[in-house]
Amino acid sequence: MSSTSLTPGLPSITDGQVVKDATLHILLAAVRVMSRSTGVLQVDSVHHRWRLLLKGGGVVLMEEEGHAIQALVEKYANRKIKFARVPEWDQKQTVMPISYPFASQVFKRHPEETKDVLKDVILENLLALHLEETFTFVWQPLDLNVELPVCQLAPLETTASGEARQWEQFQCVKHPFQQVQLLDAASLLARVGNDNFPLFAKVTTGQHRISEIADNFKQPIYRTALLLDKLAQRNIVSILSLPERPIEQLAAPPVPEGAALEPNETASASNEPKVFVVDDSPVLLRQFRNLLSGWGYQVALTDDANKATDMLLEYMPRVVFVDINMPGLNGFELIKQIRRESKLQDLHLVLVTAENSMTNSFRAKWANCRFIGKPKTASETEKFRDELRNLLREVAPLSTDELV
Repeated sequence: MSSTSLTPGLPSITDGQVVKDATLHILLAAVRVMSRSTGVLQVDSVHHRWRLLLKGGGVVLMEEEGHAIQALVEKYANRKIKFARVPEWDQKQTVMPISYPFASQVFKRHPEETKDVLKDVILENLLALHLEETFTFVWQPLDLNVELPVCQLAPLETTASGEARQWEQFQCVKHPFQQVQLLDAASLLARVGNDNFPLFAKVTTGQHRISEIADNFKQPIYRTALLLDKLAQRNIVSILSLPERPIEQLAAPPVPEGAALEPNETASASNEPKVFVVDDSPVLLRQFRNLLSGWGYQVALTDDANKATDMLLEYMPRVVFVDINMPGLNGFELIKQIRRESKLQDLHLVLVTAENSMTNSFRAKWANCRFIGKPKTASETEKFRDELRNLLREVAPLSTDELV
């Protein structure tokens, strides 16, 4: 186990040592030193967790937990590279960034586009990191022959710090990962015009980040943030505050390569209930994961209903949320399959669908399931969250829930 001094006057770091309450200055000093070798730096803030794959004086990958693959897919789509199927990205939590295999495969077919995509994602995440205050981080060296391109650290830092100074001038927008809620549709229509209004209304429902909105409009993130800041000053949109991560999820050191952990667990395994979600929408899976893990649950996901039963037998959650309309195997067929497994007979099953009809509600009761309707509008989102939270308090209460 080695120990590395960052810079004169700063503490040395031992491999695997958790450094807490670090300033941005200390963190960046650590990145500069650690990037001389190959390994992963896990960085936690109050709001986010990142993994940085470092090598040769630069950054190979920088991914945010829960958004790794989707961020890449959105950047590739802006370069007209689309994928018939988004890979399952949260089935293993190891030291390595979970996007590494995916990025490596695409790099073989689209090397130049991948180089640009990886740089865009790194800069976006570095900007987000520069707008945070304090950090906890831990370094894990790796013996790995990295084939992806390396983005040199010095120009990345210069660009990110310059953009961060620009963002500090905004009045309402504070971070690229904040979500946006439309408040005044009529004023927005007058502001953006008929051509842009449908898309703008679609991505201002309180479920899309500023960075995602920029990708949807294929424009620089600063330009998008500038427009949203002006709209927020006029009370046309609201810039939502960043949700804080549960304290017990902060500062968990990376899991050694090969360790067997359930999906979405940290190295200090939680005793909170496990929840499993089956839905063919990557966006909905990500929203479910962020919401439930934010409340404190352990969450596993799949977009492939055909694999769900085998995954349930291995994961053994307390409750399963199942979409109805899925390709290959719909929700009702999956429930029948689950009910045939003796080990899964005590599972709480909840059907989730946007088709909140009496027929579906009746069929859910017939299948001995609970039923909850997806929100169709932004105004229904808060009601949905309340119904979901109350349902979970009943069938899978957290240790912090007060049971009456």
